[in-house]
Amino acid sequence: MRIATILMIIGILQVHFNEAYSQNTRLESKISGKVTDAINGESLIGVNILIKGTTIGVVSDVNGKFSINAPKINSVLIVSNMGYKSERVVFTGQLTLDIKLVSDISVLDAVVVVGYGTQKRRDLTGAVTKVNATDVRDVAGAELGQKLQGKVAGLQVSQVSGRPGQGMTFRIRGSASLTSGNQPLYVIDGQPITGDINLINSDDIESFSVLKDAAATSLYGSRASNGVIIITTKQGKKGLTSLSANIYYGTQSVPQRGRPAMMNANEFATYMKGYYEDKIRYESWKNPVTGLADVPDEYADPSKYGKGTDWYDAVLRNAPIQNYTLTLTSGNDKVSSSSSLTYFSQDGIMLNTKTQHYAFRSNNEYRPVDRLKIGLNIAPTFQIDHNTLASIDGNRKIIGGSLMSSPLIDMYDNTGNYNQQTSSFGMYALPNFVQQAALLSVDQNTYRLLGNAYADVEIIKNLHLKTSINTDVGAADFNSYYGKQYGAFGSPPPRAVASAAATSYNYTSWLVENTATYSYVLGLHRFDLLAGYSAQKYNQNNRSITGSGFANDAVPWIIAATTKAGTTNNTAWSIVSLLARINYDFKKRYYLNFNIRRDGSSRFGEFKKYGTFPSASAGWIMSDESFFPKSDIVSFFKIKGSYGLTGNFNVGNYTQVSLLSATNYVFNNATTIGQSITSLGNKNLTWETSKQTDIGFDMILFNKRLTFSYDYYVKNTNGMLSPLQIPYASGYLVISYNLGNFKMWGHEIQVSSNNLSGPLKWTTDFNIAFNDNKVMKLVNSNPIGGTSQYNDYNRTAEGHRIGELYGYIYEGVYTNQADLDNSPKEITSAIGTAKMKDVYEDHKIDIKDRTFIGNPNPKYIYGITNNFQYKNLDLNIIIAGQGGNKILNINLQNEQNLDGIFNIDKNMQNRWRSETDPGNGVPRTLSNTTELYRTTNSNWVFAGDYLTVKNIVLGYTFSNKQLKYLKSLRLYASVQQAFVFTKYPGQNPEVNDTRDNQTIAGLDNGSYPIPRTFMVGANINF
Repeated sequence: MRIATILMIIGILQVHFNEAYSQNTRLESKISGKVTDAINGESLIGVNILIKGTTIGVVSDVNGKFSINAPKINSVLIVSNMGYKSERVVFTGQLTLDIKLVSDISVLDAVVVVGYGTQKRRDLTGAVTKVNATDVRDVAGAELGQKLQGKVAGLQVSQVSGRPGQGMTFRIRGSASLTSGNQPLYVIDGQPITGDINLINSDDIESFSVLKDAAATSLYGSRASNGVIIITTKQGKKGLTSLSANIYYGTQSVPQRGRPAMMNANEFATYMKGYYEDKIRYESWKNPVTGLADVPDEYADPSKYGKGTDWYDAVLRNAPIQNYTLTLTSGNDKVSSSSSLTYFSQDGIMLNTKTQHYAFRSNNEYRPVDRLKIGLNIAPTFQIDHNTLASIDGNRKIIGGSLMSSPLIDMYDNTGNYNQQTSSFGMYALPNFVQQAALLSVDQNTYRLLGNAYADVEIIKNLHLKTSINTDVGAADFNSYYGKQYGAFGSPPPRAVASAAATSYNYTSWLVENTATYSYVLGLHRFDLLAGYSAQKYNQNNRSITGSGFANDAVPWIIAATTKAGTTNNTAWSIVSLLARINYDFKKRYYLNFNIRRDGSSRFGEFKKYGTFPSASAGWIMSDESFFPKSDIVSFFKIKGSYGLTGNFNVGNYTQVSLLSATNYVFNNATTIGQSITSLGNKNLTWETSKQTDIGFDMILFNKRLTFSYDYYVKNTNGMLSPLQIPYASGYLVISYNLGNFKMWGHEIQVSSNNLSGPLKWTTDFNIAFNDNKVMKLVNSNPIGGTSQYNDYNRTAEGHRIGELYGYIYEGVYTNQADLDNSPKEITSAIGTAKMKDVYEDHKIDIKDRTFIGNPNPKYIYGITNNFQYKNLDLNIIIAGQGGNKILNINLQNEQNLDGIFNIDKNMQNRWRSETDPGNGVPRTLSNTTELYRTTNSNWVFAGDYLTVKNIVLGYTFSNKQLKYLKSLRLYASVQQAFVFTKYPGQNPEVNDTRDNQTIAGLDNGSYPIPRTFMVGANINF
């Protein structure tokens, strides 16, 4: 594989440079010139100047200037730039050219990639937003989602964790399912992708198309209810040869804002001194060391301590991030090619964590004869994850555990070795979490290969038949070892038994698609027709082996374990589809669009294997009508509307069939191994269906300085997959069934403006989306969640929003005896203990008093991008934010634990001590009364609103005169996660520990912090 890849690169390089050399040997004259706007005289940067019939081309610099070699007199220069009419300039011998381009509303003719094809922007009748990679070139990072944050109305991209290489969470128009996944479908160069897209190299991407409504997504049928993101990778361009490099290096650190405000050594010793003074005063406590009613020595004199050990800071570090990408593109009449090679490395800001990523991509298209295109694309990637897949964040793991460690304990003992326990007197047994991070050994190597080959033949004019074969092949190898010195929460080292695990999987996914497209014009009527057939199959093999009982840590392989166990498994699914589309327009003014797809999936019951997903949409360019007033105020106005059905087939591979498990039974007085049904299948099980209506309009205003788009949508999801209780007489408790529905609706606004032109240029892109949802029906009207006293933080119920936070309403403390006597009480209530609201109104506090205490779904999301340019300098600022949602900080269950077993929040110092010293609303530390304060309550709920300056980039582009051996060079400096404005006291207001399950969303359980990153980089064109 490596040899073949190297040979391919060498071959492509040879073609590129031979081609460039053959052109350069014919050069005769040199032309220089400048390109400006014909109306305002503004210099135009990035204009393409290409000599027709050759591969010679250049791009205008920041001053609109260019120079190019012409092979002979009467050669033709093709001058083009988006938003302007192309010009053809004949070279008659003049060596200096002054070219003026006329602005054209044909910016609406920009091509947008949609399902199974492309459309011009003015022809769109669905809700589609395109983002070009050039618009986000300076947003660096392994996760491609970082490039889309704040860019698209209705697209919520959340960086829920700072773990290197662990991907982001996407939502298009909110969550469309309760339990069957809410991530959109990703389509890369026409290939629907299964699983994580984190291995896709972001430097290879040419553009994103975000498909939001049913008219835009229904051609993907049963996989499209969460929306679709189409990713187009870079292709070679006819007539241009270029070699470019994208390089950046940076350092990451955890900002001070949002760090938990835990007690330092002096504060903690002061708290613990008061804790034991209260135990002596109210509980007649005696020190087990002395047998006397005195404070333990560790806490008796807090003044002897300073700040002590900051364990949270100790497990974090400053860490480097770097990327190197080399891209080679070329093209002529017969061949176009684009190849790239990338190395990316990111050390985690937690000790001993790191991700490395290697990627190669080669996209090639051959046109041996007219009307025939043959393509071959291949993209292998390899990722090495060191401890980033380990259990390092979450409840009481390394990051959260470090917060609870005693600041009185030093990191190392007198011999220079790790202190293996970080608990002071009376505290819970805690390991040294710095030692735990240093000893962590959890590694995974992941390989993925995306490839496709296609042939497109034009049978007659405008009738194309295309067949494509796509493959997605992947494998992963996971190994972990927990040695005898690796401590765990509640169990400092040494461990009684060391353990290891090794798992691996490999999968193959193939997809075959055959489509026919035909376009024709009949007078003022234009038709675009599509028909196709698609078939996809996915198969995955899994292997796992565990071992325990190692003699020592010298040999961490399972072969050295005394006890071993293993298992294997296989999963598979398939889907076949028929699809068709009709696009019609009259006078380029009236538009109709009809789509339909019929899917059959192995994931559904034999009675409901097939589903049909149609959509219809219409558009009207009203500004082209004779009655529409002609002015520069409104130069373009289009209204559009759509309705359609889409589905969600993420319901598991074998939910529809009855499952067997190994079961022992007695036969002939002997125990015999057999099998029995452990869960019932459902032959009527099928996909969840979303019905969606969209109405909107697009406008261009104020002499083409402002574009404005608006969409209103309503989406109803029916047949949600839910567990249906069945009679116990059946021998089973539940069966999976399509019951329940909910409704979503919202408004989306997208605005782009050209604020300033001339020497200082300033453009702004702004978008905002307002979303809401309501659960209309659940199985037997029974709520989901919120039934247990502990670790059950959300409830989904009819008439409410999905996954609302659920718990007690905290009302402070019982300040005195009269307050206690006159208030509803819990069985452990006493003066100074936690006081909860009597929601059930039965004059007592118990589990029935829990209620809805917050909505985790944002009511609005927004993004703002400002671009400034002055001569060679450019400044780009990207902002993203949301509002109206709540976050439940589960960490407070530990950080506000009053039992003296953990280090705690500084605010706990001013607690209730007596009726004359009632504190600031924090309960007392009386034994057997603190449990209620540790259960889910409104005191843990905070506003999740935030405004984050995601990226600030300052760049300088060197002009052609400043360069000798380069076509162009741009240097830049950037800062990511520059500023976070939020009232949420936690580290990350984007947090969502559960990622894809909206019924348990809005929870912060100690996630990996998001770093602030300072970088310098270069974009080089040779």
